[in-house]
Amino acid sequence: MEKLTGLFNLPGEGFVVQLRDGSTSSLYDKQGLQFLILDRKQKGLDTTVAEKALAQMNSIQNSIGLHF
Repeated sequence: MEKLTGLFNLPGEGFVVQLRDGSTSSLYDKQGLQFLILDRKQKGLDTTVAEKALAQMNSIQNSIGLHF
């Protein structure tokens, strides 16, 4: 089962989210997360965790006034 395990602000990279599925962990920036969501939707896969991660990323960026 996939989980959102982290949201980080990396110097030079901006915000990234960490998604973990079992023993596999992946980092995504905003564009990568959007691509992941679209790709999974096209394949008929679950996007719930990725969509929540994107919403949290957007919320934090908006609250501190960052726009990419």
